[in-house]
Amino acid sequence: MTALQSAALLLPARLDDKVMAAFELVFSELLDSVATSHQRDDNGDWQIEALFEYAPDAAVIDKMLAPLYRQQGITPMPITLVPVAARDWLAENRAAFPPLHIGRFWIYGSHVTRPQPPASLPLLIDAALAFGSGTHPTTEGCLRALQMIRSIAPRRVLDMGCGSAILAMAGARLWPSCQIVAADNDPVAVRVAARNRALNAIAPAKMRLAVSHGFGSRIVCNQAPYDLVLANILAGPLCRMAPDLVPRLANNSWLILSGILRRQARSVEIAYRAQKMRLWHRICLGDWTTIIMRPAAASTMPRLWRGGV
Repeated sequence: MTALQSAALLLPARLDDKVMAAFELVFSELLDSVATSHQRDDNGDWQIEALFEYAPDAAVIDKMLAPLYRQQGITPMPITLVPVAARDWLAENRAAFPPLHIGRFWIYGSHVTRPQPPASLPLLIDAALAFGSGTHPTTEGCLRALQMIRSIAPRRVLDMGCGSAILAMAGARLWPSCQIVAADNDPVAVRVAARNRALNAIAPAKMRLAVSHGFGSRIVCNQAPYDLVLANILAGPLCRMAPDLVPRLANNSWLILSGILRRQARSVEIAYRAQKMRLWHRICLGDWTTIIMRPAAASTMPRLWRGGV
């Protein structure tokens, strides 16, 4: 078990979600927190909490937040730093992770003893350090999108920002003959993906793994063009990635984008339309949107598959 440190910050209620996302980004990206969140307290004020595997320096945090304070006309707020009591987070997550049935996919942990439902596609995912257990709407949206287009038979599939590799493994279950690349910029995620690949008896030759910042890995680049690309990341990185991603798509390919808040969906679609992609379908689950797109020059636009989803 890793000892964690918590950093908490209270901010005025008048700030909107976009500004709060900018504050949170300082913790998650610049300070390399392992988890961040922001939510309103009982008084309507915003509270950011970030967890660290090291003891952060309050002065360093204040310095990084200073430009945002100035931009919003806010008096700098004090940071509260406290150690988090040691707990077996993985054991707690496993206990709180019931099996999920999303369309044909049966997602379960190794602690689950009930039998697999008939005709389901099993995905064994244990609680781990990588994102992607099927419980988040962004992952569920991708799993549902895969089943909407399952009538196709892609030869090459890319799961960009794979996390636990749940989406890559879902592709392996739907299309046993396809070749898959699962890539993430976090080496921990790739190690978790390798473990999940073994747990699900997927051959390494069928599902290759790569630590890659975007298309920086030779493995990711050399397998292009892809018939299907899944990218469950965040709206900002998805928009920036569009000029690099779209040229790696085959002519009649499919693109599934997720990690997108509903209010961000239009900006993501615009970024990909500028690269000659067109919208095929949207899946909205709560505040989150998953977008399915195709090249504008694709020879066919198949009818929407709704069965079993």
